[in-house]
Amino acid sequence: AFLRGFQDVIRVEWIRFFNPLELQVLISGEDDGGFDVEDLKAHVVYSGGYSSLDSTCRRFWKVVAGLSSRDKSALLKFVTSCPRPPLLGFASLQPPFTIHRVHSDKGFWDYMTGKAEDRLPTSSTCMNLLKLPPYPSSSNLREKLLYAIHSNAGFELS
Repeated sequence: AFLRGFQDVIRVEWIRFFNPLELQVLISGEDDGGFDVEDLKAHVVYSGGYSSLDSTCRRFWKVVAGLSSRDKSALLKFVTSCPRPPLLGFASLQPPFTIHRVHSDKGFWDYMTGKAEDRLPTSSTCMNLLKLPPYPSSSNLREKLLYAIHSNAGFELS
């Protein structure tokens, strides 16, 4: 069934032009874990009060630019459920990668969990949505982001 469906999309004659590794790259993208941060930055959407000028967003991009390929891959998987960038670049990602501000209303949530900057980033992979609290420093943002993306939590905790 898979092969029939695959051949409906890609003609058998075309497949013969590629070796198995090249086909894997065409289907799944590069496996180096890295991605073009500037491409992502150019196509990101901000919500919840964030903008490209917000200090937390500027810190986020500074932190992401300094991440290893492994960490960048983990970030993509955390937000999109896929560790590789879209084959045609982030302009083709639907829905677009979105950074949403997590608000602190000094209400019940803060009473239960503490200040917003003490919270970890969370995500909604079906929406490619990163829910990012307003962190006061790059080191705080980096620490919380790395902990969140490498915590191995999945849908079972959603």
